[in-house]
Amino acid sequence: MRSLVTRDNLARSAFEASLIVFSVLLALFLDGVMEDRREARKVDALVGHIADEMTSNLAIVDEWLPYHQAVTEELDRHLASEELQESLLTSEGIDYARLMERGLIQDFYSTSSWQLAQQSDVTSGIDFDIASEISRAYVSQQNVNRTIQRFSDFFFDRQTYDPDQLVDSLRILRNLMRELAGQQRVLQYQYREALDAVDSMRAADD
Repeated sequence: MRSLVTRDNLARSAFEASLIVFSVLLALFLDGVMEDRREARKVDALVGHIADEMTSNLAIVDEWLPYHQAVTEELDRHLASEELQESLLTSEGIDYARLMERGLIQDFYSTSSWQLAQQSDVTSGIDFDIASEISRAYVSQQNVNRTIQRFSDFFFDRQTYDPDQLVDSLRILRNLMRELAGQQRVLQYQYREALDAVDSMRAADD
């Protein structure tokens, strides 16, 4: 009789212990599922901010690239014509505003969302191929920004406005503008590729 009671107690204790273990494992599993979902939502939000930033930057490229191409063509015409070159000369030097009525660019490419992403552990949750597409776009954006800085250096150089340096200055400006337009074409393509990759990721998640 005692043996039977002992076996019953042992069986009951084992059953209760297994329930406790099962409950703990289930709780850990559910906690892991919830954490995965939280991380997925963070990744989606982060990618959404980056996509919005790239969309805004792409709009800047779409607006200013045709203008930069037109300025490049205008510079080519001036380099081919002494009469047009002389039309740029004023009592104060060289009037580049006649070539670039809108200046160089009025908008600046943002990198804030991408920089925040790089500082966050959440980026590890972004698919490698998508992260690579985004990274390539921002590297191209850095190239464009560096070229824009070179324009600033050009226009702050005194020799830039020396009439005796007119042809050389026009060549430098034309080459800079060609480089900028070429880099923006690459940037335009890479933004679109990155945004297509993000759209594909979102479609797969739906």
